[in-house]
Amino acid sequence: MLTNSKEFLTKQYNDSSKLDIRIALHELYSTNEADWHEWVFDHIKFEKQSTIIEFGCGSGALWAKNKSRINSKWEIILTDLSEGMLEKAKKSIGELPNITYQVKDVQSIDLADSYCDITIANHMLYHVPNITAALSEIKRILKSSGTFYTATNSSSHMKEIYEFIAEFDASLPFSKPLNSKHFGLENGEQQLRNFFQQVRLLRFEGNLKVTNVHDLADYIFTIGTELKAAMIRKGSYNNFIDFLEAKKNNQGYIHITKDTGIFICSN
Repeated sequence: MLTNSKEFLTKQYNDSSKLDIRIALHELYSTNEADWHEWVFDHIKFEKQSTIIEFGCGSGALWAKNKSRINSKWEIILTDLSEGMLEKAKKSIGELPNITYQVKDVQSIDLADSYCDITIANHMLYHVPNITAALSEIKRILKSSGTFYTATNSSSHMKEIYEFIAEFDASLPFSKPLNSKHFGLENGEQQLRNFFQQVRLLRFEGNLKVTNVHDLADYIFTIGTELKAAMIRKGSYNNFIDFLEAKKNNQGYIHITKDTGIFICSN
């Protein structure tokens, strides 16, 4: 299933349950002591008065994790195509008078030209059917002095989980999403330079050392939504857990490669 199809997005992001499980794995087992959302926030150049819009805000983790750092003089618009996600974001962040929550399509933004100082797309552009249209709209609503921040992954990100399934049972319905092919660390800069003169990539260093295989299995099942049911039908679910246990090295963890970062774009 295409990761920018309506069917995929509905299954994955109708609410925040799957995303919450994925975020939790990274928070529990990252070898980088920095929190991803705090790290991203650290690299955003806010002014005392900024107009900010985030597209695909999801559960609002960027703002919930940095709530104490939000300036009351900022105007913040958090958007998502999923009303379920926006409801979770409201609950996570709480009621703040300078934050509004809106359903918006980044490919067609109903805002005036040069409206924002800062635009953010955190691990979401690869889900957009027409990335060129999205970037054109982002550029249109951004002030000439503004900055666009967009995070994504490389093709090697979390590669081991796909290798594990193929080794365990290649007939299972599970394949690597095409996220990085649509918009990844390898090809993102080329797409961004069609709209922005300055494009800089910052990588978030670190991998995962997973000690609880049930947490890893839960993560895998959020990506392959039919995978767990297929294992249960085959009677192989417990065998898969044992398979993952056997993958722990002598130090008692499973190594998972991470390769993620953020592009910082301006004129």
